[in-house]
Order: sequence, then structure tokens, then C-alpha cells
Amino acid sequence: MANKIYQLQYDDEIDRDIHEWLNSLPRSRKAEMVRNAIRFYLHATNGTTTPIIPVVPVAAPTEQKIEKPKRNRKRPALPKDESELNEKSAE
Repeated sequence: MANKIYQLQYDDEIDRDIHEWLNSLPRSRKAEMVRNAIRFYLHATNGTTTPIIPVVPVAAPTEQKIEKPKRNRKRPALPKDESELNEKSAE
């Protein structure tokens, strides 16, 4: 009997449920639990043709950006000389 190693790739966002389940398992029990999950699947499908299970991606929470109203960044028109300044202050 030979020990075989199979590496499983998965996306930690799309497969968040799998990621959380694997991380919840003690390290010494992960391989055993994955083997049991595969055996359960084989038993549930009677080991016949492999049905395709649709992948429903888990939507990651997105940050909603609150748009601030745009400020008028133009500088106010300043008087060109003191006479304009005096006229505006008299009004």
C-alpha cells in the first residue's frame, strides 16, 4: 500500500464554504475528513456518472462608496485693485 498525495486547488472567495470548513478542522484530521466527504459523495451518487454540481459563487461583501458632493474648487474672484475692493465693501 502506498500513500498518495493529491493537492486540491480552490479559490478562498468563491469556495468560501470549503475554505471555512477546511480551516475549522484540526490539521491531523483534514485528510480523513476530505476522504470521508468524497466517500459520502460517491455513496450519495451511487458511484455512477459524475454529476456536475453548479457552483454558486458567494458574493463577497462590497464596500459601497458614498459619493461626496463635489465642491466648487474655483477660487473667488478677487478685486484687481483697491478701488474695486472699496466699491464691494460699500454695497
